[in-house]
Formats: sequence, structure tokens, C-alpha cells
Amino acid sequence: MKILTYISSLFLGGFVYLLFAAYMTGSAGLNSANPLISVAFAILIFGFLSWFHFFKPKTGALLLTIAFVVMYLTWPVHLLIEYFLENGYKPELIEIIPPILLGFSTIFLAWKSKNSDLNKWLKLALAIPPTILGFYVGGYMAYQMI
Repeated sequence: MKILTYISSLFLGGFVYLLFAAYMTGSAGLNSANPLISVAFAILIFGFLSWFHFFKPKTGALLLTIAFVVMYLTWPVHLLIEYFLENGYKPELIEIIPPILLGFSTIFLAWKSKNSDLNKWLKLALAIPPTILGFYVGGYMAYQMI
């Protein structure tokens, strides 16, 4: 179960980052910081919270839940509102449904697998790649903002 949580959280963070990175380009004409907050939490989920629940199961599941809620409520929820209420841009369902499904499955798996344990070396091996990539992408994003 912990490996499924790990994989679904990687997909969640990567999907949201790649999906909303397109909206953060100059052509999108963004008028708020909500997309930046959403992408920052996607990087946090991908780089840190995808593996933190290996070492601290209850704290990791709680942080993963909080990060998903903040990530989703800061900006993707606006896409959902625009889809049903606004007359302007109509996002496709591929922009709305996968983050919700991946988020709920990740949270469910994190809470369900909090009592299982993995080998120490497997935990470390699974933690290193997303951490390095998360630092790289987060550092690059921070550098570009400065």
C-alpha cells in the first residue's frame, strides 16, 4: 500500500505541475498568485510528501492531506467553477477530474497504509529521486521568480 501511495502522490504532483505550468506562461495572462501557490504545493507533494509518510506515517498522511487541500483549493477549484458557471474559458474535464481522483486516492492510500512498514534501504532509495527532482524544479522556479 505504501508503494501505491508513493506512486499516486508522484502522479498527482507531476500531473498538477505539468498541467498548470502551461497556465503560468505569459500567454495565460494570470492575475493572481493562486497558480503559483498550487504549483508550489504540487512540487512539495512530489518532492517531499510522496516519501515522508514512509518515515512518519501519521504525520505524513496528515501533511499530504493538508497539502492536497491547499493545492486544490488555491487554483484548480477555480477551473471547476469556470467549467460550470462562467461563460468564458471552458476547461476540459481532463483538467479537472484527474487531480481530484489522484488526490483522493493518494489521501485514502496514505491513511490506509499508515500501519505498514518498508525496509529502511527501500525507503531511502524511493526518497532520493523525487527529492532531487523537487529541489531542482523548486529551485529553478524560485530562481525565475527572483
